Amino acid sequence: MKLAINHKNCSTEKDGIPWCKECVPCCIIEGWSSGNHDIDEFIKNTIYNTNLRHTSIDNYSLLFLEWVPFERFKKIRQIGVGGFAKVYTAIWIDGQAIYKRQDDGNWKKLDPKPIKVALKRLNGSQNISAEYLNELKTHWDLNQSFDDSLKFYGMTKDPETKEFMMILEFAEKGNLRCFLSSNFNNILWKDKIFNLHGLAYDLKNLHKLGYFHRDFHSGNILQNISGGAFVSDFGLSRPSNEQISNKVCGVLPYIAPEVLNGEPYTLSSDIYSFGVIMGELSSGKPPFYKKKHDTTLALAICNGLRPEFGKGTPEFYKKLAHKCMNANPHQRPTAIELYEIIDFWDKCIKSINYQEKENFGYKGKEIKFMFKEADKEIQNISTSYEINPDAIYTSRVFTFRNLSNPINSPIITSLYLNDEENNKDCKDSQLFNLEVSSSHENDTD
Repeated sequence: MKLAINHKNCSTEKDGIPWCKECVPCCIIEGWSSGNHDIDEFIKNTIYNTNLRHTSIDNYSLLFLEWVPFERFKKIRQIGVGGFAKVYTAIWIDGQAIYKRQDDGNWKKLDPKPIKVALKRLNGSQNISAEYLNELKTHWDLNQSFDDSLKFYGMTKDPETKEFMMILEFAEKGNLRCFLSSNFNNILWKDKIFNLHGLAYDLKNLHKLGYFHRDFHSGNILQNISGGAFVSDFGLSRPSNEQISNKVCGVLPYIAPEVLNGEPYTLSSDIYSFGVIMGELSSGKPPFYKKKHDTTLALAICNGLRPEFGKGTPEFYKKLAHKCMNANPHQRPTAIELYEIIDFWDKCIKSINYQEKENFGYKGKEIKFMFKEADKEIQNISTSYEINPDAIYTSRVFTFRNLSNPINSPIITSLYLNDEENNKDCKDSQLFNLEVSSSHENDTD
């Protein structure tokens, strides 16, 4: 199929933009409808504002969302259930559209190639809310702004239930929680840091766009075949037809204590969740798996209870995790600081050029050595555990009353947070004394 574009009377700058609103090919913008005006407008706006993404020297993926009829999918199989959604694998018969620029300036659509995708059914989305559409926009904004994010291809609708479904990149290795459960003793620390590096990168980019996640846990972290990690479910934890925004949604062990205590979500709330995930990567076990996920646990978290770490975990790793889980959200690192630290660790492990470099009290070779030493303990960490039947790891809505004001445990404070107690702004903390050049501050690699 050839996309005819008439730019004769169009004054839009064409560099990097295949068309403007007045000259979008009719075959893309017309002839379809989701049955919901807001979703139609959302998809059309991505088409009007598309940009190009190279797939080869001459071929491009025009980056916009597609409305795909449900019959264009086959071999649909359910693979997961969340608090407010179900996830399926499917073969998308047509695959993502790839185009080749023609000599006359028009675009030719290449022959379709089926691809495996994930379909995320949005429970109760027959009457999808405008607020929920803003959350879809979060995923889309991240997708089009940063190449390494989880791909969001478009939308479809189940003809039987009338519920909408997101069409997403399929993550071959599933979510982090399942991956740790079945592979923990084979995951070296270099792989754990590689995972954290990808998560910190996604979180940094999300915060850079002005969004916070609100439901950041290991079930929402997906892994591809190369071991790379992606953050998913960008704020999709609330029911899709829920307009009220003052409820606490999420998986209890990952929710920051100030949020449990009724304070609003902030960027710093995501950092707390990141610290919990660091503990999970260390131990291989879900946080607080022995305990009921109820008011008693919420109160304990507010009183300073934090997840355990695996045997042999380097002290500087635990220190960063506990800084992320500080009861005072103003004393947690930012996503950029977090990324810079983990990026340094990753480079120390991989590159000989970083062995003599020193940041926050350690040389690169010391960091590499301590992670190597920690590898020796991995086989000694038990992977068998029994989860309390009342430990729930899917997103739920909570309402807590009369919780105490969040505090840090005295033991954790003495071991990991003393420098912060003496400096409330954290500006002189040795951990954040990073040597970051001005050219690197805006780097998104």
